[in-house]
Amino acid sequence: MAVSLRSIQNATIVVVLLAIPVVLLRNTAENPHELSAFDRSVRRIGAPLEAAVSYSTSTMGSFFERWLMQARLQDSNEQLAAENRELAQRLRELAELAEENTQLRRALQMRDRTPADMIPAERIGVDQSPFFRVLNIRIDRGSRFAKPGMAVLSPDGVVGRVDKVFDDYSDVMLVTDARSKIAVEVARSRAQGILHGDSEYGCIVDVPKDYEVEAGELIQTSGVDELFPKGHPIGRVVDVEQLVGDQQRLHVKPEIRFDRVDVMWVVLAGAPRPDTAEPPQGPQAMGLQPVR
Repeated sequence: MAVSLRSIQNATIVVVLLAIPVVLLRNTAENPHELSAFDRSVRRIGAPLEAAVSYSTSTMGSFFERWLMQARLQDSNEQLAAENRELAQRLRELAELAEENTQLRRALQMRDRTPADMIPAERIGVDQSPFFRVLNIRIDRGSRFAKPGMAVLSPDGVVGRVDKVFDDYSDVMLVTDARSKIAVEVARSRAQGILHGDSEYGCIVDVPKDYEVEAGELIQTSGVDELFPKGHPIGRVVDVEQLVGDQQRLHVKPEIRFDRVDVMWVVLAGAPRPDTAEPPQGPQAMGLQPVR
């Protein structure tokens, strides 16, 4: 079988490529002082090639080493990111538990200082306008417990009163409703008036000009209407308007955020009135007396 010229060329190239490392290795192993002219020529020619091969090898090694280190760092970063996400989720859960605990503590403190019979309720829905303004709140207490007109409180202040009652739930009229009327007083000066709902964002109350009222003062229930227990905060004065005559109008911003309140109390009965009846006048005990 005839051997083609291309096969001879390929074989020659292979032999040369194999011979070059052998010659270079042999040349390197010999004593530099005993080299022949051919060996010195090979060393002179092969030195740059050896340096290039050594440089390329070290460069490729460094590249693969950096690539491997970068891959390991990327895996570590992904693991740390996953741990951070898990820790962030736990922190959010802890914050929610802390907020719930705070609300329950406030609710318990309110229950201790209020002499009225109350039943706790939770919000089950909020009716809103297209602009997401809270108009009324729906609670999970129906006709078995609640009746129209009953006061509704929260740990942070007055919410309103029961408006409509159904079998399993009730709708609450907020203090900002135009139909709402609550007997209130200025906490500092005890100036009394009737609080009316003015808009979705605030209320108004008229008090005599004899009392000096400033912005920021607390408005609370007075208990005169025998519906809301005395001393529960409603809001703070944001503006004082002087009216014609002897009255001044206080613009009040509610103390609580109606879109965030979750725990509420429905006041089933007001505080009992103090017993003002005089004790019966009977014969007083004289203690031990000598027998006569």
